[in-house]
Amino acid sequence: MLTSVLMLAGCSMGSDDSSASCTALAWADAYFNCDFVEAAKHATPESEKWLRFAASNIVEDDLQLLRDNPVEIDEDADVTYSNDTLRVVSIDVKNFLVNRSVDEPKEQADEGTFLVNVVKRNGQWAVRMEGLPRSGKQSPD
Repeated sequence: MLTSVLMLAGCSMGSDDSSASCTALAWADAYFNCDFVEAAKHATPESEKWLRFAASNIVEDDLQLLRDNPVEIDEDADVTYSNDTLRVVSIDVKNFLVNRSVDEPKEQADEGTFLVNVVKRNGQWAVRMEGLPRSGKQSPD
C-alpha cells in the first residue's frame, strides 16, 4: 500500500495520460489486493456497487492466498486516449484471485491483462467500473 501512496503523490503532477495511469494503477493495487475501501477512493461513486459486490464474495481463505502469494501489478500500464475526459488503461496483473467454478474456492491466476476505464470529473481522474474486472488475456493456470 505504500506503493499506492507514493504513486498518488506523483499522479497529480503529470500529464493527463500519466495522471489517468496513476489513478488506474492505484485502484488496481487496492482492488486486486481486496482493499475495497481504498479502491473506492480511486473510483467513481457509481462504481461503489461493484466494489461492494466484490467485497461480499471474499472470504478469509482468499485473503490467506493473497498473503501467501501477493498480487503483482505491472507499473508499465498502456494508456489509450479516447477523448478529453476518458482514458482506457491496460494493466497487467499477476497472482490475482479468480473463480474457476461457482462450487470451487478461488484460485490465483498466473497473469492477466485488464482494461480499466478512467474518467475525468471536476479535474480529477477516477476509475469507472461497469462490472467486475475481467481479464482479456489470462493464462490457463
